[in-house]
Amino acid sequence: MLCVCIKAHHITNFVRNVNTQKIMKNTLILLFLISTFYSFSQNSAIKPYSDYLKKIEKKSAKDYILQKFKNHDIVILCERDHSEFSQYELIKDVLSDAYFKNNVGNLFTEIGVLNLQPEITEFLKTKNLDSAFVEKKLNTFQQNATFWFIWERYNYHYLLRTIYDINNVSQNQISYFPSDVEFDWKTVQTVEEYTREQDFEIEPRDSLLAYNIINQYKKLSSKNNKKALIILNYRHAFKIHTTSNNGELVKNAGKYLADYFGNRAVSILSNRPIFVKKENRYVYELIHDGKWDAAFKEQDIENIGFDFDNSVFGNDDFDLISAKNNAKYKDVFDGFVFYKSIENQHLIEFYDGLVSKDFEQEFFRRYKIQLQYYEDSTRVKKLESKEFRETVLKKLNTTRKRKYPNFEHLIERRDTYLND
Repeated sequence: MLCVCIKAHHITNFVRNVNTQKIMKNTLILLFLISTFYSFSQNSAIKPYSDYLKKIEKKSAKDYILQKFKNHDIVILCERDHSEFSQYELIKDVLSDAYFKNNVGNLFTEIGVLNLQPEITEFLKTKNLDSAFVEKKLNTFQQNATFWFIWERYNYHYLLRTIYDINNVSQNQISYFPSDVEFDWKTVQTVEEYTREQDFEIEPRDSLLAYNIINQYKKLSSKNNKKALIILNYRHAFKIHTTSNNGELVKNAGKYLADYFGNRAVSILSNRPIFVKKENRYVYELIHDGKWDAAFKEQDIENIGFDFDNSVFGNDDFDLISAKNNAKYKDVFDGFVFYKSIENQHLIEFYDGLVSKDFEQEFFRRYKIQLQYYEDSTRVKKLESKEFRETVLKKLNTTRKRKYPNFEHLIERRDTYLND
């Protein structure tokens, strides 16, 4: 009887062990399935982009841009935030390349008023200037680049320095054409005069910008010099006009240029955050909520260029701007370059010497006029304070390097689509 009880006890324990093992096995299977499903749900959103990136040719951003000149006269590059610096490292690589110097040689930019062009051209094509004189001229062009009281974005100084340094040692020199609307602070003495000169709505700025580029290009092409790189910021580079959320038609320089040049021109977008209006302010978000950036991150790609045509990227809805349109990315741009991820992009404003000693009085004169234009009486009053003026000067003459304002949020959105 005791033997039977012992056997029964062993059988009971055996059954329990078997059941426990089954439960553990089923639990592990369930956890695996949950994990797999979670992984799939995270990656399925970026899988089409990742799959596309796996199969295309890995052509660098620089080589892609230069390649476009083989079959096109005009390449329009959409600038990121004016202050983002790494894009100008890419532009420097393009301008420095032997193919660009020998076969293109012309650069147009949105930034830089048209009336500066003769003086800038003379400077950029004069070799072996004294280094102190070069720096002084670069500062002068920076100080007078726009209809704002100062252009604080360091990239303009860097671009002009790049062109000067290239031309100083090269036989095939680069010709540079600032193309923004004409504006001369010497003709503006009052806020009324500033209002008159600064009001471009009678003839929208984008049409003037496009006209300035086309008019100068005609002079070049008459001399059989037909290729040019054009740098335009954000919507100015769109090759379509857009409709704002309130129904207003927004006319873009890129559309005017696309109409004029036709298939001779190609437009290229670079990776960048987008502007989204939340309440009464604009904030940065990522294209398609970060899916694009996540795919490049997953594939460990920092430098590539490709066409939008027949690509999953080009077929995506165009969300670079909040507007009423049914466009796809391939309708607005012909190609795309990814150059450095969000972590490796930096905004740089101000630099030592931006407001030089000999420019201080003129700077504050302009600053006051623009504050009056915006009816900022509080700051106008503050200008009377020596301490306030010194604070402003210190800020503008000290380099500021920073990430995008909501950098952590951008990274978080991108990494939502990535697995640990």
